Amino acid sequence: MERASSRLRVLALLVALMFIALSTRLWFLQVLATQRFDKEARDNSVRFAYTDPLRGQIVDAQGRKLVLNQGSNELRITPDQLGDEGEAVVGRVAKLTDVPIADIVSKLQDKRYLPSQAIPVAEFVPKEVDFYISEHPTRFPGVEVEQTSVRSYPFGRVAAHVLGWTGLIDAAQYADLQKQGYGPNDIVGKAGLESVYEPYLRGERGRQKLIVNADGETIQALGTIPPTDGDDLKLSLDARVQRLAENALVDGMAHARATYTDINGNAMRANAGAVVVLDADTGGVVAMASNPGFDPSWYVHGLTPQQNKYLNTNENVGASNNRAIQLSYTPGSTFKSITALAAVKEGFASLSGSYPCVGEYTHPNDTSGTTFNNWTSANLGYMSIARALEVSCDTVFDAFGSDFYFKWAQNPLGDNGDLLERDLHEWGFESATGIDLPSETDGLVPDPGWAATQPDLFDNGAWIPGGDILTMIGSGYVQVTPLQLAQAYAAIANGGHLCRPHIADQIIAPDGSIEKRIDDHCDRTVPYSAQQLAYIRSALRSVVSSGTAQCAFAGFPTSQIAVAGKTGTAEREAGKQDTSWFASMVGPDPEHPQYVVVTMVEQGGFGGQTAAPITREVIDALYPEVADASQPSCITPDR
Repeated sequence: MERASSRLRVLALLVALMFIALSTRLWFLQVLATQRFDKEARDNSVRFAYTDPLRGQIVDAQGRKLVLNQGSNELRITPDQLGDEGEAVVGRVAKLTDVPIADIVSKLQDKRYLPSQAIPVAEFVPKEVDFYISEHPTRFPGVEVEQTSVRSYPFGRVAAHVLGWTGLIDAAQYADLQKQGYGPNDIVGKAGLESVYEPYLRGERGRQKLIVNADGETIQALGTIPPTDGDDLKLSLDARVQRLAENALVDGMAHARATYTDINGNAMRANAGAVVVLDADTGGVVAMASNPGFDPSWYVHGLTPQQNKYLNTNENVGASNNRAIQLSYTPGSTFKSITALAAVKEGFASLSGSYPCVGEYTHPNDTSGTTFNNWTSANLGYMSIARALEVSCDTVFDAFGSDFYFKWAQNPLGDNGDLLERDLHEWGFESATGIDLPSETDGLVPDPGWAATQPDLFDNGAWIPGGDILTMIGSGYVQVTPLQLAQAYAAIANGGHLCRPHIADQIIAPDGSIEKRIDDHCDRTVPYSAQQLAYIRSALRSVVSSGTAQCAFAGFPTSQIAVAGKTGTAEREAGKQDTSWFASMVGPDPEHPQYVVVTMVEQGGFGGQTAAPITREVIDALYPEVADASQPSCITPDR
């Protein structure tokens, strides 16, 4: 009995000890270990995995693919993660990829990007390289190979300035776009249409919600939102015409260099130029060529230092510049079509009047001895405005310039402006056209207010008669872009509607539906009558049939396709040769031209010898059905 009682006491003690141990453990788990378990619970947290969408394609007016996507293994380096062996790592990457060390270092040191960004340094990396880097992570800290899609260009260099390019988002862009969901390693449009239509082309990233542990291992997938591919962009541009315009520009420039000389006997440099083709009724850009050009795929692979220099810092003002919109030039006699109408509007001339075309002109009552010379010293007698345009008589227009100056002197407009400036502004000059491309320049229309800011050019900044006289003939300090001139000529062609040029025509959703149409904006008009505009069109047809562009269009079947145009030869600063221009309207109906074609060649000489023949080749491209009948019979240095 006593032994049984002893056993019960021992058992009770064991039970008590076990209870104390369990209570202690429970207290430990509930109190002392709370923070540790809370941390472990947080470590099993929610993460999001993102999937990039396919960027929208860009197609021409006929549906030809100008820009599409191509799969690539992209090697990226994050500078912040290179550690102390950065130099050695870069050397290993260079050896694996055959990318020069200097090129890799240049990319990594680009101040536009953050050190924390994964900077692409090589595209289309072989899988063997990817495997090797994955198998040797300690030798390649901060280096990764990602499967991605990059832009591909089936037409090569065609329309490179218009299409633009994409690239890694830079620090400035990231600061602006991160609120829109962009990450530090996203690819964005950097220039051209790629930049302007970035919100449409980009698409929406896909997202997968995951629960992961502290080691990053997925415990559970909670849901997936698939990516939405970007919208496609359909253009008004025709790839066939664009390519032929670019070829015509290159060939015409080469011909000028090999054939023509300046007044000093030096070969023409003809080092750069542009061609613009507009739909006269809508403002749709059918072609926009700029030379020198480049291959947009350079940006896919990453620019070499030599390519970067060629594009941005060469003596010809960088090949990356779109000379149709980003640089402005003195327009020469192509401006006379516009200023003639201004003179009529202000009552200084009439469509039925007759005016002297003398060898040189002097502003009335001018005692400075300044004379303005015509292109010929001969006195060509009295002539109509139409004839003055046909033979490109400067002195007829010089006299109109004096009239504008006297009108200003009698009654200056507000802001110290004058009538000629106001009239030119009505055509859109000195204002960007609003085309859907970035970095368009405004140009310049000189006036008394501007002269006051230029004391080195004008005596004490005072406006002088030569300001209006030279502007009348497209000389002096007036500056326009080829696109601005094309927009103005389109208004002459279509009856006075000043249309905003555009390159995109439609935005097409991934399912093929039209998400948005780019409306034609032709609501602005120029204040000239149908009769006045028809008079100029008729005069410019004479320029082609018997005037300064006669040789360039000899043998062209103008009975089938009417051509009206104006040559221009613009003097430049000392050391630069003349700029060659030709602005034209063309179509089967002479009273309703279908297209406007403007050609400009820097240091190309006379408009009739370089720009006009280039324009003729472009017109052949617009109307291939008559090209076989188009047989040039002479090429001479017409003005």
